[in-house]
Amino acid sequence: MAVLTPKERFVIRYYLHAKKAAKTSGIPVVFALAQSALESGWGKSIKGNMMFGIKKGSGKNYGGWSQGQTQLITTTEYSSLPTRHFPFIYPGYPIQTSSGKWKYKVKDVFRAYPSPFYSFVDWAGLLFKNARYKYALEHKKNPYRFAKEVAKAGYATDPNYAVKIKRLMKEIQQIIVLKKLNKKKMLFAPIIIMVVGAIVVAVAVLKSNPK
Repeated sequence: MAVLTPKERFVIRYYLHAKKAAKTSGIPVVFALAQSALESGWGKSIKGNMMFGIKKGSGKNYGGWSQGQTQLITTTEYSSLPTRHFPFIYPGYPIQTSSGKWKYKVKDVFRAYPSPFYSFVDWAGLLFKNARYKYALEHKKNPYRFAKEVAKAGYATDPNYAVKIKRLMKEIQQIIVLKKLNKKKMLFAPIIIMVVGAIVVAVAVLKSNPK
């Protein structure tokens, strides 16, 4: 039996959560998984079922955060000010970088979820509630065009964001096809047929050989 790679394990583990959330939101599954892979390092930094690194923020529920669970997580922040407030700032910070910005190592309040599914729903709701993604949402049936428009709308400050996210989407799509994740339900039909067939044969044998 072939050993799964970390990327394959990530996709196999979270594919159904993303697909289930997509039934409500329509956000392309491959984009949702790619964004989560980018945010979490392919699942290396997922705590409290938080797939997208969403902070508590205003505390508004976008559809999957109804219980309002939170968690303190260590993160790095950059600011033009050396006087930013965080729940906890590590000793020795902030440090001024060569660009003039201040680097903080802090603990901040992030959202936590009962399961990964609710994280996917909350993140999708966040996209829907933000007017800047209105045009992107018109292309939900075209994952790569959707990714392009989300990037153009300013989802991330990284100028190479569109290239990165599309590369991840291609990797994830290949894994989905290779592992036949989008066809798993079809596997139940032949299994049921085999079981029913076996029962019919067994009954026939018993009838032909009464005690």
